Amino acid sequence: MTAPSRLSNLIGARVRSLRMARGMSVNALAAAAGVSAGIVSQIERDRANPSLNTIEKICAALGVATDAILATEPTANDPAFVARAGSHQRILVGTAPILKEMLSPPGNRSLRMMHIALPPRSENLDVVTGVGQKAGWVMEGEIRIVVDGQPARLLPGDSFQFSSTLAHSLHNDADAPAKVFWIIVEGIVDGAF
Repeated sequence: MTAPSRLSNLIGARVRSLRMARGMSVNALAAAAGVSAGIVSQIERDRANPSLNTIEKICAALGVATDAILATEPTANDPAFVARAGSHQRILVGTAPILKEMLSPPGNRSLRMMHIALPPRSENLDVVTGVGQKAGWVMEGEIRIVVDGQPARLLPGDSFQFSSTLAHSLHNDADAPAKVFWIIVEGIVDGAF
């Protein structure tokens, strides 16, 4: 299992490479993403730990999926649809910090699975919204999820699903850690399996 990394340790070179391949200046990328040129520069120099929301904005401005910046390289001997336990990308976000482990194989996919570990008294307020669905299953601990201003307290075995267009946040108000299996589906969902 690889040690978790701060986002800043993963993406600086990728952002710079994608920006330069598109012939964009730092200022042009910042303007297109709606962020400051200073934050783009700090990200590229691995001096900032950007939020997932900022990453999503930069990816949209570059015209790439977030996997283009966040995904790990596939294992050489495995088919593209496999992600081995020891190769999952693990990132720390926020001040708590919250550990997010990508379970899906790398690549441009509209369905992503991840494991989220929330330390005691932590919250994930910096979430990405957009067309699609989000769902999850509480594996351990107790969480509070707020979707479109409506809170729900969930225990192990409880699950949830909502439109990704709705404002939402994830909280661990307890003195014990919590773990959630999280699923993101981007785009229009027709309800069929």
